Amino acid sequence: MKKIFLFLSVLFILTGCNNQEYYSKNLFYMDTVINIKIYDNDNEKVNKAFEEIENIYQKYENITNFYDENSELYFVSNNTTDDEYLSLSYELTDLINIGLDWYYKSNGLLNINIGKLTKIWHDFRTNPISLPTDLDNINIDINQIKLEGNQLLNNNPSIDLGSFVKGYVTELAGQYLEENDLEYYLINAGGNVKVGKSYKGYYNIGIASPVNSNETFEIIKGENISVVTSGGYERFVEYNGILYHHIIDPNTKYPSDFVKSVTVIGKDSGQCDALSTILFLMDVETGKEFIKDYDVDVIWYTNENAIIKSDGFSYE
Repeated sequence: MKKIFLFLSVLFILTGCNNQEYYSKNLFYMDTVINIKIYDNDNEKVNKAFEEIENIYQKYENITNFYDENSELYFVSNNTTDDEYLSLSYELTDLINIGLDWYYKSNGLLNINIGKLTKIWHDFRTNPISLPTDLDNINIDINQIKLEGNQLLNNNPSIDLGSFVKGYVTELAGQYLEENDLEYYLINAGGNVKVGKSYKGYYNIGIASPVNSNETFEIIKGENISVVTSGGYERFVEYNGILYHHIIDPNTKYPSDFVKSVTVIGKDSGQCDALSTILFLMDVETGKEFIKDYDVDVIWYTNENAIIKSDGFSYE
């Protein structure tokens, strides 16, 4: 028996703005329902902000959508030109450089040249007839990606930026609001939540249970923070009684199975997104050591349904 499941929202927001008036808008980009709330009295200013934020998400959707034939990234990974180098936009160049940096910081766990592999598993989740085979022959060598300025060697890379790009763009949206004096806001982009100031002094941010997405297992109280969750229950297929999700371990080339979910709490949504992916690809003890270099708090939800928090957890 085969079942396909898709959860677009991992975190639920319970607002903490003391019943102040707010404006709300829903978008759909990066395969996610994105809800934006802004607390302000200037209707014209808020509506312009909604328009600009949608432009930000749409712009990066057009650049980074791995499966859209019209996106810049799709062209890079699927082009048939004879050009030695491909000229990239500033935005895509920056994202690839960020991905390469995370590759080395994570000892190869966050590998943006994993596109051929993630596509195989994506196609399997869409049509799970038989398990993928010959995965050892799939080339995910990061050295295929060679950049000189904004010139990418046309070396048949297959770049997938899904491990951090939604958090990166959500951070840009939050920065836009703050730079335009709209400091009281919340952005809920599925498993990526970013909040600004709260009139009450904090927001209640509920982290959804990976065993029942209609329930929360932890409430984070805070403002001016990002809360990002990576979980194997977001996009998966059940095949012969086993769940196969979308977060692929580059070492095994199969879906990672260390934990059910990892939540990272910090200031920068892009950093939290990358870290949540990396931590999902390692065991808890290794993860605890890894995050000592970062100013973040972490919650692991283990396969045994235990909840483990990083040392000195700040949000009790």
